[in-house]
Amino acid sequence: MIREFFGATKEDIQSLNQNERKLFDFVVKHMEEVSQMSIQQFAKRMFISTTSIFRFTKKLGFTGYTDFINSLIITTHAHENNALPGVILREGYLDEYVKNVMETVRVTSGESINRVMEILDQHPNIYILTDDNTHTIAQYSEKLFLGLGFYAYGPEATYQMQSLTNFIKDNDVIIALSYSGEDQEMNAFIERVYLRKKPYLISVTRSENNTLESLSDINFYIFADVVKLNNMDITSSISIMMILEFIVYSYIQREHM
Repeated sequence: MIREFFGATKEDIQSLNQNERKLFDFVVKHMEEVSQMSIQQFAKRMFISTTSIFRFTKKLGFTGYTDFINSLIITTHAHENNALPGVILREGYLDEYVKNVMETVRVTSGESINRVMEILDQHPNIYILTDDNTHTIAQYSEKLFLGLGFYAYGPEATYQMQSLTNFIKDNDVIIALSYSGEDQEMNAFIERVYLRKKPYLISVTRSENNTLESLSDINFYIFADVVKLNNMDITSSISIMMILEFIVYSYIQREHM
């Protein structure tokens, strides 16, 4: 029986070493592309041997490369078939909602969290940028970081964001929250900032390739079913909030160890 990729690998992700984890992240971000590759093509793309690829698939619990590819194929097709708002109306959506959260937890990299901790140890100013679907999370995040003693600011309007261009300094932190990763105003603002200063950019986006991820020093990717109703985006933001809480709680734990 062919298994959905994330369900099939959920018990084995933590056993991956650093190089295998990079392979896993590549698969998640390029799932449709990888699903069309032979083992030789995948090995060539990753600059490793076919033996290493085969060992990687076995470590994830698959019987071999074909089983691995079949799992990717049914997973990408399942995501394509999530016609909305039918995704909410279908039976078992609550299970899917919880599964998205759990998958986000499983793929969140401890290495990336540790890199964020090292940046926060420098006690930078923190600027929280959002798209239309994440404004309320910015306000909550601002409160969290202020409570930790950081200067934190989350602009609520475009003109407020644009006014920050001359205030952001080298080694400050921009936290950018956008599920699509394709908010044009946000990405254009970040590129303008990069022309004059070099802040750290930490982003939270979807798992698929996107512009914001490519601009980022550290990217956390999440899972959610895109939900639009009456031309309004009501995609769940719970996984975005969860990543921010991971960062804050990890910092609190680090400070009190």
